[in-house]
Amino acid sequence: MDMTRNARAYSKSVFALSGQRYDDGPDLHTACSQTCRNFLAQVETAALERVLVQLVRYLIRSRWFRDAMLWGCLCVAVDGTLCERKRGSGLSDREKRRYALEARIITPWGWNIPLLTEAVEAYDSEKEKQDCEYRAFERLAARLRKLFPRQAFCIVGDALYCSHPIMDICSRNKWEFILTFKEGAMPKVYKAVQSAKLRVGGRDWVKAKDESGAGKTVGVVSWVDAMECAYDLGEGEDFRVVTYFGREASEDGGRYDGAFATSFEVSDAKRALVVAAWGRRRWNIEAGFRVEKHGGFGLEHTFCNDDTAGRNYHVLMQIAYTLWQVFDTGVLSRLSDGCRKPSQEMWAKMLFVAILVLGLASVPRVAVGAFRMRRFHLVA
Repeated sequence: MDMTRNARAYSKSVFALSGQRYDDGPDLHTACSQTCRNFLAQVETAALERVLVQLVRYLIRSRWFRDAMLWGCLCVAVDGTLCERKRGSGLSDREKRRYALEARIITPWGWNIPLLTEAVEAYDSEKEKQDCEYRAFERLAARLRKLFPRQAFCIVGDALYCSHPIMDICSRNKWEFILTFKEGAMPKVYKAVQSAKLRVGGRDWVKAKDESGAGKTVGVVSWVDAMECAYDLGEGEDFRVVTYFGREASEDGGRYDGAFATSFEVSDAKRALVVAAWGRRRWNIEAGFRVEKHGGFGLEHTFCNDDTAGRNYHVLMQIAYTLWQVFDTGVLSRLSDGCRKPSQEMWAKMLFVAILVLGLASVPRVAVGAFRMRRFHLVA
């Protein structure tokens, strides 16, 4: 940024994007990285977060998630991530790492749209207390309920969130949930569910067609109401458990086996397979973290040691990642149809070089309403 900020085309583009008039005077130039850091250190993080929320609201109201609804609910995956690694000899090992809990809307076509970010506080030596993702989820759920009071959500999470406190929060907010169900999360309930599956519940083979069109068995799906655990535990559990065992290799090369706890009613194999499919889509948020770490966005990168500026850089990163996903799916996908399918990173490099050399001034301006991105590809 500091090396290219004074290139004429690049500088004009930055001024145009920020709504400022460009002047060729000697005292007018594009801000350097230190200026950006000083400015972000004084910006209220909540103001930037409101911009991200407004962006997501626009996508929802524009029905971009029309084909990503699960029985009337928007699916929101939650997971924690390392935001940045601070430097400094005076910082402890815990203070050098800043964590956050992310909530992102996931879709069948691979989107993971950032929605909210909740900081997971570092260890407090005076209080001898370490914040955790449980407490961060409580704060995040309260914010999500306040910002979207009428929106129906389905919380999708890993086995860490498969617990009564998380389920109770979802129940109070009238949200649904699909959570990875493993023995370590709820040991007693897990054993009781395995026993109940032998007496009640359902089971069916999963069929698929091979290349010749003939049907073949690719796995088996089972479902059971955890309320049946009352026979073993003496009390009922208000959720259902869906288990899927794959017989053939999945896309990542290994056979997939998994179980999910859900608040949805599951009465047949069709609904059970839908629950299992959405439970597996929790990996969209993991894929998003990987893109932000290694795709040039800067997740885990040390922008600065200032806490306020660091949080603001992270929110700006989520806004940029949201815009990029919409731009890549709505515009670049059509441009890629006529070439050799360049990667997203290659597209970003070409766009950067174009702005650096040509600038936005050479791009013809299209009247508002004359161009609309098609959504033919946004299907389940």
